[in-house]
Amino acid sequence: MSPLKEEALWAVTQLESIGHMTEADTAVLFHSWNQHKRYLDHLQSAFGQAHALHAVAIKTQPHPSILTQVVQWGFGLEAASMEEVHLAIHAGCPPERIVFDSPVKTRREIKECHALYPGIRFNVNSLEELDRLPETPSFPVGIRINPMVETGAPSVYHVSHNESKFGVPLAEKEAILSSIDRYPVEQLHVHSGSSMANLDSAVAAIRCILDVAAEANQRLAQSGQTRRIHSIDIGGGLMPEELTDKPSAMEGYVAALRANCPDLWNYRIITEFGQWSYFYTGYALSQVEYAVQRGNSRVAYVHLGADFLLRDAYVKPRGIDFVPLAEAAGRPLTRTDIAGPLCFAGDYLQKGVDMPRLEEGDNLLLLHTGSNAYALWSRHCSRTIPMVLGVDFAAAQITILSTRNNPFLGAI
Repeated sequence: MSPLKEEALWAVTQLESIGHMTEADTAVLFHSWNQHKRYLDHLQSAFGQAHALHAVAIKTQPHPSILTQVVQWGFGLEAASMEEVHLAIHAGCPPERIVFDSPVKTRREIKECHALYPGIRFNVNSLEELDRLPETPSFPVGIRINPMVETGAPSVYHVSHNESKFGVPLAEKEAILSSIDRYPVEQLHVHSGSSMANLDSAVAAIRCILDVAAEANQRLAQSGQTRRIHSIDIGGGLMPEELTDKPSAMEGYVAALRANCPDLWNYRIITEFGQWSYFYTGYALSQVEYAVQRGNSRVAYVHLGADFLLRDAYVKPRGIDFVPLAEAAGRPLTRTDIAGPLCFAGDYLQKGVDMPRLEEGDNLLLLHTGSNAYALWSRHCSRTIPMVLGVDFAAAQITILSTRNNPFLGAI
């Protein structure tokens, strides 16, 4: 049994005794502090650079209590919007540990960063954005470069093709180098894609960025400038993995970087791993409201659907594990469709899976819901976001992180 499943089964048994759930709580979301810390510690250990900045992507899991804990553990936060910068500041993150990556920063937002958040790590998305900066910005400036590689990521997550909206194409290297000469650029940023299947391409992309950094520093030295490219932001993008006693994919990725990009460790390394950090830290519980027979399939209607697991409903299932609880677990297997609560024909979490026969009133546990789930909550049908609980399995403690909340009406 996986550590997350063991914890989840324990946490569910505690709900009634601790009195956190009421009749109105038809679903509840959980966050595992122990698993979360385990993944972040593994990330830090894999890279092994004491001064590396591991800035966890806010967009993957923006719950304020979780962001605050990430900061208290000593990690940074990556913001893809000004609103996320505000979330990071609210979480107590020092500006120098915030990476700001929005591709559509406004002039007002740039002025705000300059005036209020000195030290924030500011990555421009285009060379044109450099013209909007103050002459002497109060923050280190980076350029996002599109390495123009194929990473095997699904098309919706692929950000490195020639016409991508993200970054300056590597084909414009001379323009990039000229801009580094002219503007106060101190770091380079690359993020090849999310859910990358081809890590060789990701490593090759970082190799290209390092070559640009070396050439830029040579040109800066030749022109008599003291400024240098000193930080390399390699982004994130690794597929989630369940950590075991075997070498991890993260460790394999770092080993490939050490073999092909040893000079990366001469710079300050910045990472932005979101989904990898969170996927195996979350789980959820939903009651089965109805269970009906439709032809050859048993349709179980639950209270979490495309509103919560938007990517799984709209793109493809990411590996959510469905676990019927109590006496439901021992019933005969039957072909089952798990239907969500939305008035939308595509609102299914799984179709045609063999599961113990579900009945009205059963509880269904959903494992591996830590990333891009709560973060992507859909307002379709104006459904209420369930209560969120933080679980410290090692200390046998469960705390309320937030109560039920309607996106339009607020706390309920």
